[in-house]
Amino acid sequence: MRDDIEDLIARIIDRDEDAFNELYEATFSKIYSLALKITKDPSTSEEVVEDTYYQVWQEIYRYDFNKCPLYNWMLIICRSRAIDAVRKRNAVPEMVVNFDWAIESTDLSADDRLQGKQASLAVVKALSEIKPLQRQLLHHVFYYGLSHQEISQLMNMPLGSVKSTINRAQKSLREKLKGEQF
Repeated sequence: MRDDIEDLIARIIDRDEDAFNELYEATFSKIYSLALKITKDPSTSEEVVEDTYYQVWQEIYRYDFNKCPLYNWMLIICRSRAIDAVRKRNAVPEMVVNFDWAIESTDLSADDRLQGKQASLAVVKALSEIKPLQRQLLHHVFYYGLSHQEISQLMNMPLGSVKSTINRAQKSLREKLKGEQF
């Protein structure tokens, strides 16, 4: 079996497309299954599979049989590409804030509107001073209303890391907003 795989690898290194097709046929279903399990989207999974096989084709010469089986090496590549795709898909763009807005309620006096605008600007300023990951997680909690568990799954982060990052972000914001009138 090892000799067969080594021969297959040697043929792929020599750019034998038939050998690459053999590898593709033998591994496609498992590679696609892993991509789909991670991305949960057939279209994204297809892109991940394509990227995985392209990387295998380009980097097969780097493969070391002594480190891990070929199939495992391919799964590692697939997993990495799938996680990258999920992160890219779920990336939340930085919040765009218009500093020129004002509270529009006619029920508020001019002083109340001015105080509300100043408080809002203080919050925006404090948010801009915390780490991007902290800001992103707070955005998921307060803008989208996601639970810590949902954020953990969405961001592919351990639940404990999500909770501690959000707690540090809230503590940091409290410090930055200390003394503000709300």
